[in-house]
Amino acid sequence: MQRSITLTEEEWARLEAVTPEEKEKALNKLARWITYEIVHRGFDLDYGPFSFSAMGGNAVEVISQECYDALFGGEWHWKPTRELSSMLIQIAKSKMGHIIRDWHAQGHPDIKLQSGLNYREQVEMDVARQWEAEANMRELGYDIARKVLDGNPKMLAYVEAVYETNDYRAVAKRLKMTLKQVQELERQLLALLEEC
Repeated sequence: MQRSITLTEEEWARLEAVTPEEKEKALNKLARWITYEIVHRGFDLDYGPFSFSAMGGNAVEVISQECYDALFGGEWHWKPTRELSSMLIQIAKSKMGHIIRDWHAQGHPDIKLQSGLNYREQVEMDVARQWEAEANMRELGYDIARKVLDGNPKMLAYVEAVYETNDYRAVAKRLKMTLKQVQELERQLLALLEEC
């Protein structure tokens, strides 16, 4: 399903400014994330929603290209504070959730003969819901955190660094802190959000 949104001139300019090197780096990071999620969640590339036959090719390559095409086709807003790879991963979460739902909705008799399908189908649908929720809720969660932390520049800087990089080491480098200090900021942030 193609989303219908209107991008600003600034968004189109940022999309046009992506260099081939930036594209390759972001797509490599996206491919690693997709591969990890497929394997970590127990999906099989020989059968199921991410199989070659279901995807019409290698799942990692197909999903990566679809995510890139969706962003550069103007189907998603790309905030200026967001790294390209992080944006592509958000799109992948949404797309992969839909892939699972669509695959199960179509019904596949060759798979239904296998034992444990009901349990596996439930697990896969749970994963689909989680990915879709993460894709949709990420923005809302950061917006809420920003409002709660208004007036706390140190915490706001931490939230923005996490939003942009989603990586402890990158956050530590950006904020010129140790990993231990970053983890302490995370603990403080969670405590503050819990109070609210």
